[in-house]
Amino acid sequence: MRKPFPTSLHRITRLLAAAACAMPLLLASAAQAATVMAPSSSWRYTFTDPTANPLWATQFPTLPGWQVGNAPFGNRTSGDFAYTPNGTFWPTSNNMNDDLWIGRRVDFSGFDTASARWFLGVDNGYKLYVNGVLISQANAEGYTSRWEYNGTFPALNPGENLIALALGDHGVATAFDMQITANTTAIPLPAPAALMLGGLCLFGLIGRRHGRAAPPRAVDRLCRQ
Repeated sequence: MRKPFPTSLHRITRLLAAAACAMPLLLASAAQAATVMAPSSSWRYTFTDPTANPLWATQFPTLPGWQVGNAPFGNRTSGDFAYTPNGTFWPTSNNMNDDLWIGRRVDFSGFDTASARWFLGVDNGYKLYVNGVLISQANAEGYTSRWEYNGTFPALNPGENLIALALGDHGVATAFDMQITANTTAIPLPAPAALMLGGLCLFGLIGRRHGRAAPPRAVDRLCRQ
């Protein structure tokens, strides 16, 4: 007749089994919303209309005459969209056309692109391009707020993507800033580790159901030494 499973070893195996059962939940919880591109990021920009080139929204990284500056872009010196001390001055325009064009590369490596969202505020209007494709546009008179506009991306590359915007001001105040968020990608569990955790979890559940159940033969021989 087998000896009962020693109490101390029984408790240890139950603790290990509980940890094994909880591990998939812990890994799943690791996938949570994080910042892909923060406000006040650096952009390439120009005040000279580049749209005579139909590929400007993907070629901006190499187009001549573009400058580099940080958001916020605007002419306010206080509030969420203050261009001072580290932002970029955007002068007032009195026409109804676009007058600022900006773009930057955004790396989504390590993020779940299906969960990505963009958030922006602009005075007054915007056209948002991703990898050269127009995905959103809007215009509203009056000053803006953080975040006045937001949405999802229809499709993204798993790594680097080109984000470009055409921005328009209709007079008085100017403002723009943007951020992008996405869930981090959960770290996949290697197959051998997954099998080991599954076995420990199953062993613990069986032991919990039957009380101090007899261990497998290998463990039983170890306990008799």
